[in-house]
Amino acid sequence: MLFLWTKTALGKVWLDGEGFRQIVARRLPTGFYCQEVSFIGDQNLLHIYITTPEEGSSATKLELEEKFKQLFAPSGIQAAVSWLFIAPHDNPKSTPVWHLPLFWAGAAALFVSVVHMGFKGILWAAIAAAAGYGVSWLFLAEDGRKLIDKAKQEFSRRSV
Repeated sequence: MLFLWTKTALGKVWLDGEGFRQIVARRLPTGFYCQEVSFIGDQNLLHIYITTPEEGSSATKLELEEKFKQLFAPSGIQAAVSWLFIAPHDNPKSTPVWHLPLFWAGAAALFVSVVHMGFKGILWAAIAAAAGYGVSWLFLAEDGRKLIDKAKQEFSRRSV
């Protein structure tokens, strides 16, 4: 997302929000994650939203706040940091897949389906799931609809 910073006689000055997010993300210690940045141009204020792990200390947070204030100060931008807490099970980027309840639900469902349906039944269920996904993708997804429109155009061109 682009943020309007200021207007000059030569035009408007825009800032790249994703670029700012990457600048911040590269300077974060392990376990911290830059969720989002926003910029208020008339106040020259860059607001940084950082998720913190459970064990994130107050001293580390203060160090990071000061680090970002000093980083952006030479360009005339003030930095403000908001700390967000995301529980490990809600943050799949930092949580191994086997710690997620959805993984264990899928594993239990797979075990029960093997016991009750056998390999042949699971294979047919997988084929039905793939077919259902494919058909729904064709009619519901934008790319699928484009593909159908191209096929219609090609079919009508060949039949004429």
